[in-house]
Amino acid sequence: MTIDVSHPNKLKTINNFSNSSVSKKKSKFINSSQQYNKCFQNYYHSYEYLKPNPIYIPHIRPSVNHWQLRDLLKFNEVEDLVYYTRDDSIYSYDLNKETTKNYIKLNYYPRCFSHHDDIIVTGGLLTSSSKLFSLNLDNLTSTNTNIPARRIAKGLFSFYSPKTHTSKTVKLGEMINNDVTIYPSSTNSYQSYVCNNDTHLYGLDINNNGNIKVTCKINCEINTCLNNVVQNPRTDKILTATGDSSSIFLIDPHQPKPIIKTIKSGHESGFGVSYHPNGYLFSTVFQDGTCQIYDIRNLKSRLIDIKSTRPGHQSGAFRVCKFSPANDMNDLLIISEHVGRVHLIDLRNLDYDNVDDHQVIVVPVALDQFGDYQATIKNPHLIKRREERALKKKSQDVMHKEDITEPDEADVKPRQKFPVAVYPQTSDSFTAPIVYDYDYLTNVSPRLFKEFSYIPPPPPPAPMQYNPPPKLNYPQWNESGPIELEGTSIEHVSPTSSARPSISQTIEDFDTNPDVAAHLESVYNSMDWASAPPGIAPSMSTRSDSYIYSNYCDDSYQQCTNHIHGEMELSGIEFCDPHSTNDSKIMIGCQDAGILMWDINGVSRRSFGRFDYV
Repeated sequence: MTIDVSHPNKLKTINNFSNSSVSKKKSKFINSSQQYNKCFQNYYHSYEYLKPNPIYIPHIRPSVNHWQLRDLLKFNEVEDLVYYTRDDSIYSYDLNKETTKNYIKLNYYPRCFSHHDDIIVTGGLLTSSSKLFSLNLDNLTSTNTNIPARRIAKGLFSFYSPKTHTSKTVKLGEMINNDVTIYPSSTNSYQSYVCNNDTHLYGLDINNNGNIKVTCKINCEINTCLNNVVQNPRTDKILTATGDSSSIFLIDPHQPKPIIKTIKSGHESGFGVSYHPNGYLFSTVFQDGTCQIYDIRNLKSRLIDIKSTRPGHQSGAFRVCKFSPANDMNDLLIISEHVGRVHLIDLRNLDYDNVDDHQVIVVPVALDQFGDYQATIKNPHLIKRREERALKKKSQDVMHKEDITEPDEADVKPRQKFPVAVYPQTSDSFTAPIVYDYDYLTNVSPRLFKEFSYIPPPPPPAPMQYNPPPKLNYPQWNESGPIELEGTSIEHVSPTSSARPSISQTIEDFDTNPDVAAHLESVYNSMDWASAPPGIAPSMSTRSDSYIYSNYCDDSYQQCTNHIHGEMELSGIEFCDPHSTNDSKIMIGCQDAGILMWDINGVSRRSFGRFDYV
């Protein structure tokens, strides 16, 4: 028996939620000094990551306007605002006032966006049904390049500054813009990078008045459309980008031969890149459900591979990865799957071969049903709005999304959106756990929320009659499926599927250099420039040019359902640290639903004094 000193030996039995038709229930003994909370399934290890007090903000309804582009949740740490896409606008949610507001209306459906403080940039696609189609927009696509444009410009790029009341939209790129970024370059100007599906990376110089100039146009690899790009947080000489191939590109946009190095990941289509604040580590995620972490000081091999709970399936495709920010001591990496799951990776224990260091948050559609019910109890007028939205969504099934004229909400007052406690200290709470060990989701119950839904209590016959607490119907386990729940204990489930390779250096080792800028400069100067291609690398893609221009830019994306196997499709993930609280938080955006917000257990993660006694 192992006794963890940080959790004194307090033996307790935990019951799994199970099928109501199955008489046998599983139980597991754990050691914990804290009262077990039902948000954590079976294990107490999640306490080292999260506090058991998540909240859910219903009726936010974030939109996803391209099925693969899901980095659509951003945090403005200066004003404590959460930005998200909703139809043809960027909305903001004020964490202090608990209100939403239309931040900027674009007259087209943004596929991606980014921000620096309150400055917003967005990217999209010009369609014949867009309100901007008949306008004479500036076309920056063919500017400052030796490569002629093959087609008319369809990419859209917008810049918005509320302080100067500047809003400008231009044509940029021949196809859809998949990613946009913005970084301050001086007091009155910004540098932006845009990934377009015409295979080019565009660099832009923008001043406060909205004057936009193309500074570079880079092709990283023939026939490879770029999906995302990120600038190193310690130097503007290194960009990292991925796209519709197995390649990872290190780029210096200031050089005539900008491609510093091309890394072959061996995986399919990169859709997310993130840098650790130290500037050395970066992570990339791929559509086949793999996340790789690299150290730019030694790019000969990756540090580690992290796998999805559903590798190779669309539901388990990795879409976004993010490191905890520079002012945060948590040292976490979060990764979102396409549907319903967010991985929590402890960077301090990357070389610790233990499945307990890999937790997964699961977001069931029943949680949105629960939040919707709780919100309508407090605000009965929301029922009428919900019915109106249902009629509107029904009309969208037979009409093109951008043909529908929406009311101008620019002057609409902020609307109150009260958070709902998921696990309050009452019986009126969500009754299923939503944090799981990685091993449980991969080896035991990969579809644990299938046919799992929230059933509200019946309305009381009299106003004064006692209203029983709401209940959840339990998932109907399919005995003919690949996973069968038996009465035997899962205590001895093998964690080998999530075992990790050993790494000689831990995360603390990467922060010991007192002069990070100088060290990065030496890394930059030692890059393999001799083997770098002259601006255009040979392609590993087998797709033809006609394929790129005929199939990828279809603008008819219609979301028929926002959940698969009982889990919500996600619109984005983000870290936030509001001024009004002392705890950092993880936010998870749920498509056409709400936002789940969870406090990180900073006290537990700062406690290093522990040992095991066998």
